[in-house]
Amino acid sequence: MLEMDDLTELRAALADAGKLDVLTAQAEAWMTASPEERVAILADVRQRGHVDRLIDGLRAAQHFHEWSAQLFRDVLQQIERR
Repeated sequence: MLEMDDLTELRAALADAGKLDVLTAQAEAWMTASPEERVAILADVRQRGHVDRLIDGLRAAQHFHEWSAQLFRDVLQQIERR
């Protein structure tokens, strides 16, 4: 079951300095990049020493979206049952 405190906490962490928007833009850039561009992107992230930070951020964004989707599913189900 979805824990609202967890979702609220994660949302707050990702909202800090627009992290969710930045991570979304980075994920979109990755998905539209050519294989050569992906190599360059990853090399830049590694050079800056931010690979773990990027992976942690992407995982947090993934969890946030999964939890958000579950929230909407739960609300829809409850409304549809009435």
